[in-house]
Amino acid sequence: MLEFKDFTISYEKPVLKALNLQFQPGQITVVSGASGSGKSSLLRTINGVIPYFQPAELSGSLTYQGQDLLALDMAERSRFISTVFQNPKTQFYATNSTDEMAFALENRNLPRQEIIERIDSYTRLLGVERLLDRDIFTLSGGEKQLLAITSVACMNNDIYMFDEPSSSLDREAIERLKEVLLTLKKLGKTLIVAEHRLYYLQDIMDQFILLEDATAASYQPQELDEDFLRQHKLRSLTKIQKSDLQTLDYRAKSMTDKGFEASASLLAQDYSYSYERQPVFDMNLSLEPGINFLIGQNGVGKSTFLRCLSGLNKRFKGRTFYRGRLLKPSYPWLSMIMQDVNYQLFTESVWSEISIVSEDEAAKEAALAQVGLLDKKERHPQTLSGGEKQRLLLAMAKVSDKPIVILDEPTSGLCKGQMERMIEDLQQMAEQGRLLIIVTHDYELIKACGGHIVEFVR
Repeated sequence: MLEFKDFTISYEKPVLKALNLQFQPGQITVVSGASGSGKSSLLRTINGVIPYFQPAELSGSLTYQGQDLLALDMAERSRFISTVFQNPKTQFYATNSTDEMAFALENRNLPRQEIIERIDSYTRLLGVERLLDRDIFTLSGGEKQLLAITSVACMNNDIYMFDEPSSSLDREAIERLKEVLLTLKKLGKTLIVAEHRLYYLQDIMDQFILLEDATAASYQPQELDEDFLRQHKLRSLTKIQKSDLQTLDYRAKSMTDKGFEASASLLAQDYSYSYERQPVFDMNLSLEPGINFLIGQNGVGKSTFLRCLSGLNKRFKGRTFYRGRLLKPSYPWLSMIMQDVNYQLFTESVWSEISIVSEDEAAKEAALAQVGLLDKKERHPQTLSGGEKQRLLLAMAKVSDKPIVILDEPTSGLCKGQMERMIEDLQQMAEQGRLLIIVTHDYELIKACGGHIVEFVR
């Protein structure tokens, strides 16, 4: 059993205090709460990232099977604790996917044949054989998440921790993730899942821990009803089906469909892109101002399409027109919020960052205030949380005069309250006549926000 007793985690002030929690073998514990409530801090304390990599003041008792975990460093804990981080790229060591799965096993000096057998077993278990022997840099965000999950599963440890594991996964991949969690549970593993998205965990969790106001409270799954969710601003337990979206403004778009509306405001014409001689798409796509969601399975080409539209993929063929004008280059016309926002922050402060796109002091202050960052305007952008970095870029898009705004998986790491505030921002920009393109697997976002839906299909 993993156990906290009277445990407190503090930076400048307590993030979590007086924790008394137990995590049992053969059980799935779901940890949730608002962004910034301490979910990641809890996991990092268990695996040793806190305090060995991220300094913090710790007090109280943390034990596993009676052994004091605080006396063990990260390497010693890694012999029985595995973690999938919120951003899987931060834990990759190889450039080839199969090498990545083998990396930890090779460091344990396992025989070559055993390594091969483990990788074969777990890739079949997760249904991710297609990820074998791939260049990691060419994988989609969802595929990278699946690779990270497979790599830690191969380690066959006692404790598995997942930080927002579904954030970049499509529905099919989430079902595979659920099956893996159940398999590990049957093997007697201790499973801890920090999540905002709860619907897929409803019928498999054994314990629910709510982090709120620097404290933790444990609940049984049957105690979670709609009143509880509303009271604590948690996301829905109800699974939203694709059929629910098809009652909205929905259309399927084949990756080889050349059809388009010539009068559309945005026209992606003769878009063609291949990877290693395999065509990803060869199509036309037309979109109108307002909120446009792009959905589809992991790896179908959604993020690749955005990279082509924004000019980041240099080898693609095609032309982009906005209101009849050829966009070449396209970046003066569009703002983009990437799936990994760390690639887009360059300056020494939040205020300097937003000043790149606007000189209007009042507009910048208003935008930062709307996303809750005005009091952090002197902070270095890289010291912000993932959700705060995303909100900074959203504020930059709002004060920019660029008519096209692109967002790739914008709800990754966002709690319900932050998602609702983001929806307000998106709808406000749409009312201003902006054309928004949003790649997402988050059907709860789509249903709550509304807009046009284009499903990319092969």
